[in-house]
Amino acid sequence: MEKIKIYHLCISCNEGLLFRSRHDYIRFVNNMALLANKYKIRILAYSVMSNHFHIGVMTGGYDKFLQSLKRSYSNYYRCRYGTRIPENKYMVTSASGNVHILTMLSYILRNPVHHGLAGHPFGYPYSSARCYFAYDFQLYSIGRAPTLKRTKTIMPEHFFSDREGMIDPHFFVDEAMVENLFGTSGKFMYFMSRHSGPKWEFEQQEEAEAPVTLETIEGSDIDLNVCLQNERGHAKLLIPDQLLCEYIDGIVVSKAGKYSYVELSDSERIKIAYELKEKWHVKDAQISRVLYREEK
Repeated sequence: MEKIKIYHLCISCNEGLLFRSRHDYIRFVNNMALLANKYKIRILAYSVMSNHFHIGVMTGGYDKFLQSLKRSYSNYYRCRYGTRIPENKYMVTSASGNVHILTMLSYILRNPVHHGLAGHPFGYPYSSARCYFAYDFQLYSIGRAPTLKRTKTIMPEHFFSDREGMIDPHFFVDEAMVENLFGTSGKFMYFMSRHSGPKWEFEQQEEAEAPVTLETIEGSDIDLNVCLQNERGHAKLLIPDQLLCEYIDGIVVSKAGKYSYVELSDSERIKIAYELKEKWHVKDAQISRVLYREEK
């Protein structure tokens, strides 16, 4: 058996989106919860964005979990949209040493802030940021999570969901371990709000040869200056891809009598692009992302 370590798992796509609707996010989070239970994976933290996701886990082996998670969601995506998920890549790194681990978990939870989708980590709905140092979460859970169709994974009796069917992260995130790692709520809040910079790298030098930084988490394809501006609150929050996709998939596609966005013609896509610019003043890169489809 492999030695138990803490890993950062990330899958991202350069073009297109992995998640277009709230239903997509719910399905992915539920799959993650069920598969973590099946393969005895301890989920420490996660953040799911429209074109990538980050998960911090403690395990002796993540391969089966990650493969099953990707396969199960790929099958769902193909059934829902009539096409395969956009081409994607994965990255896995490990962390050791207290500061090294805390920095990695912090960057995972702060990911929505770096991408301009929330002013603070606790304002984003598809992450585990609100799990830690909170003791009244029972007020927000109202029933058993529904069993997903075509799955052999057994639904644990202690899993509960919200009104829309998303499994409450309090029931599958190892919040006690994370709270133990941070020690106090004050230290946790400090890590959630401190600015990225050389000081974090220096603090990790004694524990790791490769310190966790904004660049190692986000990758070389991201404009790090924009991430830093978002972190410091110097930039305007973006229109979420989910909002644009719900307009495209829920209104435009329906009116056009199509099954999925992939069936839209080139002329229809050009018209939609113009409408998105007029209605939300979004940039070309975001329009390209929400309208992307693989060439046949």
